[in-house]
Parts: sequence; structure tokens; C-alpha cells
Amino acid sequence: MRPLLAAGVLLVVIVVVAAAVATPAPAPIVPGGDIVKTLCAKTEYPVECKMTVLPKPGQKLDAASVLRLAMDVVRAKAADAKKAADALIADPKTARLELGPLHDCVESYDYISYSLDRANKAMSIGDKDTTATMLSSVQTFVDTCDQGFEDLHVTPLLSKQEEELAKLASICINIAAAAGLL
Repeated sequence: MRPLLAAGVLLVVIVVVAAAVATPAPAPIVPGGDIVKTLCAKTEYPVECKMTVLPKPGQKLDAASVLRLAMDVVRAKAADAKKAADALIADPKTARLELGPLHDCVESYDYISYSLDRANKAMSIGDKDTTATMLSSVQTFVDTCDQGFEDLHVTPLLSKQEEELAKLASICINIAAAAGLL
């Protein structure tokens, strides 16, 4: 093997090994413990997580069902944000310049629901890559809404909803990662 090629092969092997070593395995979840509390503690927003991911009394939970509960919260908040955007679109006081970004937000909220559906299906068949992609796309769609306003140099009209959705989307990704579902 030529020295330059051998060095390139060695570098690839080192990078692959380093990536495999650098990816930590999810921490084990204690059976019989409060799985919501355990998973929420592993998120960037543990308090918000525990306040929003609420199982029904007596509901048997595993990590995937906790993630589904968190995804349901995102779906509901996106529907609320879509209603707020629709109300602003219908309001004659809304500046014309803001209508384009508002329509983009409505579309983004629809895509959030679609992405959550796809993440749920992927999770059901153990497709970690698609689950990760779909959960990441939820965060992207949240960012897209605010970006439309920022591009026009106007104050984002849905910033409160966007901030909340960004936290909730992050919680979903954190739960999925902690549970080994990504």
C-alpha cells in the first residue's frame, strides 16, 4: 500500500473508532421507577418536561410511551399556535408584511404534526435514523416560523408560542436520546 493511501486508511479507521467511542450509550432506566421523572431529568428542561408530560392515572409506561406523550404535547401546542397564527391572519389589524411569515408558520405547524406522525411510525418499527430525522425536523419547522419574521426585520408575532414549541421539541429529542430511541 502506498504511504499516502495507508495514512488515509488509518485516519478513516481512527475517525470511525473515535466516533463509536464518543457516542455514549443511553443511561439505563431503572425498572419500576418513575420513568417520566427519570427521562425528564435527562432533558435540557426537566421542570417543563415534568409539568407537561403527564401520564393518565394507572397508565403503564415505557420509554417509547413517555416519548409519545411528549410528542402529543408538541402536537397540541403546535395546533394552538396554528390557531393563533390563523387568528392573526384573519385580523385586519395585522400588517400586510406580516402575512407571509404567518402563512409560513401555519404551514410549518402542519409539517410539525406530519413529522411527529412519521417519528411515531419510525419508532414503532425501530427505525432510529428516521425517528431522529423527524424529531429534528420538528425543531427546524419551529425555527422556520421565527426566521420568516426575522428575514423581514419585523418582530416575530408568535415568539411566545415558538419559544415554548422549541423547548418541547428539545424535550422530545432529549427523551428519545436518553431512552436509546435515536
